[in-house]
Amino acid sequence: MLKNLSEPNKGVLFAVIAHLFWGGMAVYFGLIRHINPMEIAVNRGVWSIPIAAVVVWWLGQFTEVLAVIKNPKMVLILTLTSAIIVFNWTLYIWCIQHGRALEASLGYFINPLMNVAVGYVFLHERFNKLQMLAIGLACVAVTFETIATGVFPFLGLSLAATFCLYGLLRKTIAVSPVPGFFVEVLLIALPLIGVEIWLAKNGMTHFGDNAFNTLMLMGCGALTSGALIFYAASLKRIRYSTAGLLQYLSPTMVFLAAIYVFHETIDQWKLISFGIIWLALAIYSISALQTESSKEVK
Repeated sequence: MLKNLSEPNKGVLFAVIAHLFWGGMAVYFGLIRHINPMEIAVNRGVWSIPIAAVVVWWLGQFTEVLAVIKNPKMVLILTLTSAIIVFNWTLYIWCIQHGRALEASLGYFINPLMNVAVGYVFLHERFNKLQMLAIGLACVAVTFETIATGVFPFLGLSLAATFCLYGLLRKTIAVSPVPGFFVEVLLIALPLIGVEIWLAKNGMTHFGDNAFNTLMLMGCGALTSGALIFYAASLKRIRYSTAGLLQYLSPTMVFLAAIYVFHETIDQWKLISFGIIWLALAIYSISALQTESSKEVK
């Protein structure tokens, strides 16, 4: 079947699979609400190591892994990114387990707009008019929700900010996605195992309790690695604008899971704030398509 697909079509398929992994994780984590979010995050990292190692071997990228390990600056940055992503994982899992999936989806809807703003500040990228309008609308949505509900959307913005910072730091170093991820989980492995031991001593672990808990925790690594691998494979085959449009699949799945699976309530104020965010994302997507089309013309 794949042999009959063009490379761009393969890229779209791989991107959709990656986002199905990410979006499906919300329901997956909902099935293990009884497990401490930190233990889930620990197992996401630890069980990603063997899978990432196999993929690195299959792609023949161990030379790049060794080059990264020998570079102190890269090791320092990847140590920081690994800590940031584990924090992001833990916070996201906590949101899912504590009835805050809507806030989690809000964070990942805002993320691409936050990336544009960070690119302007730190990478000297420039806004076009549509991007400025989209970012302005996102700010309006956050302000509206804060005033309407009396609560600042701290959780959603924290998820967006940490994932944005992770992407910014990864952008500053020349390392491929899979080798970079493999080094990250290697660097964080010992601290994660230390956390698991501490949790075990305090009677807060479920790994080894029974087959269900153990397999579900091990599966966290498979989902995490699978999403990354398919996403990395897609980026080599599709346009930037296409990747940008597809990235809304996973937060949309989380949004729908929050309402129809976890039965979270969405009042009119939240619905309006989400509507403003979706309008901002539509404008941002149009901007991305126009930018990509102008590049093709040139």
